[in-house]
Amino acid sequence: MTPPASATSPAIDGRVKVNGAELFYQVRGSGPKVLMIHGTGLDSGCYDEVAEQLAGDFKVLTYDRRGYSRSPRPVGWDKTSVEEQADDAAALLKATGNAPAVVFGSSSGTLIALDLVLRHPEMVRGAVLHEPSVYTCLPRDFVQEQFAAANPMIEQAIASGGPRAGHQALHGWLAGEGGFASLVDVERRERWLTLSEFMFAYEFPTMILGYRPDPAAIAAVKVPVKVMRAAQSVPINLAAAEWLAAQLKTELVSAPGAHLAYCIQPDEFAQALRPVLKRAGG
Repeated sequence: MTPPASATSPAIDGRVKVNGAELFYQVRGSGPKVLMIHGTGLDSGCYDEVAEQLAGDFKVLTYDRRGYSRSPRPVGWDKTSVEEQADDAAALLKATGNAPAVVFGSSSGTLIALDLVLRHPEMVRGAVLHEPSVYTCLPRDFVQEQFAAANPMIEQAIASGGPRAGHQALHGWLAGEGGFASLVDVERRERWLTLSEFMFAYEFPTMILGYRPDPAAIAAVKVPVKVMRAAQSVPINLAAAEWLAAQLKTELVSAPGAHLAYCIQPDEFAQALRPVLKRAGG
């Protein structure tokens, strides 16, 4: 196994102004370039341990998306879209000299990575999409049924404890058996909980459910795109991963653990992700 890069390759912090936003980013390691895009309600800290493992083979770029943690909300900015987020990612790659890169996204981060592939192909050598949130491409009745099962849990938590409790309920459900407390460390969990109101106001549901990629455009993608599902994926995420893999005519790769496994078992996740990134890089 490759030794953790933190022993020889500490993260280098940086900031860049793109598209009217200031983005915090970190770079680790050397080699083929990889950009990692985080999902909703987290920040790039969710990938810290995985990025350290991968940095033995890749130059890994992680960043806090606009409005998240160390990337402040732009003045007057009150909503976002997958397209805006993909434009940010493209501008970040260009500004830091890391284009083209293999792009990894998980959860709602897959929508941004996919849009980057579709609209900024010159920035991308390949992509790995883990647990893709392409819910708008699934049968509406199925999606409504799945949300009807999960929403009451989140709504009850918000009613009793506000957005922070709703945040914990949602990510605890996605974490699997260990719940929210199993994710990384207390410091990062507390940082993510400060994003609770922002998460519900900016990304649920308008950004995630407002994005519907064109299946024909997906089928016409030229760069290698790999799709990963969690071994313990919940039904709606499994259905989304299967749909996207079918459109791309690519294999569906199983990753260890639940939806947020990179926060819980990063060594195993990095071991599974490393060869997939190499295949996506061509």
